[in-house]
Amino acid sequence: MEEIKSLNPEAYDWLGNIDKTQWTLAHDGGWRTGILTTNMSEAVNGVLKGQTLTDRATRGNNIKSVSTIFLAAYSTCKSHDYFEARQAEAIHHIVQKFDYNQQSASVITLSTTGQGSRTYVVKLRQQMCSCGKWATHGIPCSHAIQASRHFGMNASNFIPEYFSTRAYKKTYLGRFEPVYGEEYWDPVHFELVHNPTKRTRRGPGRDVTTRIRNEMDQPQRRARQQYQAHQT
Repeated sequence: MEEIKSLNPEAYDWLGNIDKTQWTLAHDGGWRTGILTTNMSEAVNGVLKGQTLTDRATRGNNIKSVSTIFLAAYSTCKSHDYFEARQAEAIHHIVQKFDYNQQSASVITLSTTGQGSRTYVVKLRQQMCSCGKWATHGIPCSHAIQASRHFGMNASNFIPEYFSTRAYKKTYLGRFEPVYGEEYWDPVHFELVHNPTKRTRRGPGRDVTTRIRNEMDQPQRRARQQYQAHQT
């Protein structure tokens, strides 16, 4: 925020008037798990335009071991890779002070670039680390992983259920029935009235979008190109 203020004080004031739970990962209550996209319709479109729901269900059924706990809705291995990377970082940390009863510890990070070290507080019972990454991503940070090792615990046990293979399979267990022709639809007790005055006419060509591009745009563009290539 201080960097934004130095660049544009008006932007700083504008953001300050918006509830931080609506736009910051640090104050989202831990629900976004590191994903910046907040428009759920874009998330759904990303699924529908890319890999089909049937493909995802098939992939889930082909996973043999429930011990394969890491899956994400948008990438099979992204969560797994994130956790593996944090485990590799953890070997450079030292647990200095600790409390077995409270399962809390001070963890010192050893710099590999000669820029000094830092100390973070980990509280396993509260699933908290002062670095903030555990709360942001929902997956234990490197400091929590090293503290878990010190207490003889498996850090993967702290990973939420929604990252599991079991949850992934449940997501796509539902059946999607084909839609019958209009003549088979149940009658309704209301009338839809078309009002042409409510329809605005566009000029030639596509509208120029003004929204900020985000992490969903690239896979959507790729899926659209693949679909168009298949149609030709």
